[in-house]
Amino acid sequence: MNVLVLGGNGFLGSHLVDRVVELGHEVTVFDRVQPRVARNLEHLKGRIRIINGEFENRRALRESLEGQDIVYHFIGATYPLASWKDPFIEIDLTIKNSVAMFNNAVEAGVKKVVYPSSGGTVYGRQRSPFTEETPTQPFSPYGIAKLCTEQFLNYYRDVNGIAADIYRIGNPYGPRQAVGSVQGVINIWMEAVLEGEEFLVYGDDANIRDYIYVTDVAELMTHSLDDLGTSETFNLGTGEGVSILRLLQVFERTLDAKPKYRVLPRRPSDNISSVLNSSKLLAHFPGYRFVPLEKGIKATWEDLKRRYRAYPDIS
Repeated sequence: MNVLVLGGNGFLGSHLVDRVVELGHEVTVFDRVQPRVARNLEHLKGRIRIINGEFENRRALRESLEGQDIVYHFIGATYPLASWKDPFIEIDLTIKNSVAMFNNAVEAGVKKVVYPSSGGTVYGRQRSPFTEETPTQPFSPYGIAKLCTEQFLNYYRDVNGIAADIYRIGNPYGPRQAVGSVQGVINIWMEAVLEGEEFLVYGDDANIRDYIYVTDVAELMTHSLDDLGTSETFNLGTGEGVSILRLLQVFERTLDAKPKYRVLPRRPSDNISSVLNSSKLLAHFPGYRFVPLEKGIKATWEDLKRRYRAYPDIS
């Protein structure tokens, strides 16, 4: 099939590209490629088509959609803390641009759109673990925008017949996460250690997240390639809750460097507990085994050290 990956040079997108290429599909990547920040597709040079463009450029986006069977939409221009302070950026950058892409995908004859939503925010402050039937109650602009985008995609499915898969992902981590990002606690902590700086730990044992290794995310999202006519909403997490303080303990055991940190109270924008029941999706992957947390953190640390050595201008 012809597969378009929007944001395919990014953290999640590049790992999905790897897996889709391995499966033998023809892959096009649409991204604002920034070589100083991410060199995630160098190993696939000559095997994929790359279109360098801005998501807001509707003409370039329309051209990239032509002839595609399925589109994975990984482009994200915001992060939770920023939109907590300025909710209008979610409307302008997330909702408007995504809806325009959905409309263009319909016009281009795309069969399916795949949207990675946020399992950590769309369910809000409820008792986890969450299933897909748990009522959605987002309280942050980031989560509200994710859910709104889900609903617009469902609108295009119902009105225009385009298939749509939605994955509500936990807290992904792993190699290739952008340096200098303010999203992804594991990556943020590791960068501080490499710079010899102190990092901040927000919360206590009540602050629980579902950390999932990035290759697990990519593998499980390939389910959408199996049938371009179906539409589903899936949770995508390990089902294991890890408190912020337990994560810190694993972090200290795994790294070959001593971190410096301070523990502070939870911020108003932070959710308390978010663990995802992904049995609906895992039914399609019998016997699937997730990458263990310590193994994943070690691989992430080794990757980040390698990138710092290879690209001294990375920051």
